[in-house]
Amino acid sequence: MLRRILLSLLAILPFTNFLHAQTFEGLMEFKKQSGKEVTNYVYYIKGDKVRIDEFAPDSRIVSGSFIVDTKAMTMIYLLPDRKMWGTRTSKSGIAAPAGAVVTATKKTKDLFGYKCAEQVVKCAADTTQISFWIAPGKFNFFLPMLKLINRQENFSTYYLAIANLKAGSMPLLAIESNLNGVERGRLEVTRLEAKAIADNMFDVPKDYTKVE
Repeated sequence: MLRRILLSLLAILPFTNFLHAQTFEGLMEFKKQSGKEVTNYVYYIKGDKVRIDEFAPDSRIVSGSFIVDTKAMTMIYLLPDRKMWGTRTSKSGIAAPAGAVVTATKKTKDLFGYKCAEQVVKCAADTTQISFWIAPGKFNFFLPMLKLINRQENFSTYYLAIANLKAGSMPLLAIESNLNGVERGRLEVTRLEAKAIADNMFDVPKDYTKVE
């Protein structure tokens, strides 16, 4: 009986390792550009947790951080310059713009080794369209994080208009333009590195004071 159980476990292990390998762990750097304004971010991803560091303009100094746990449905913000932290609750649900039309084109881009397919979301009422270049696969954190953070901005709300999103998919490039194709802004991954992330990246520093 014991031998049979051990053999069963050995048979399961490769499959569980395969599943683990399909979930991204590592870091991503993003650049968000709107006109002349540029903001840079780093995401640290491990399991259900994501830490987002935002840099001050034209520097590598972290101006603020956000720690998201999509399983516990919690959000923590950190203010490094003040050594303070607090919690945030998600408000009303994020929603796609009314009347948005989604078109899956046949165009693809190779970004960081992922074959990204283009989906264009257009809203005539807003005179806006966004082209999302979506990587398939193992970014399971992304959609739950997007819904939990609940940012009411076009890059988020337009993405949710895509009804046939596959589990684990994520845009590595998004370009916003007017209906004539004149670019207004973009959000793009500038670095993507799979690596082990330490658990303490998602802890509040002990010398930080909680904001009540």
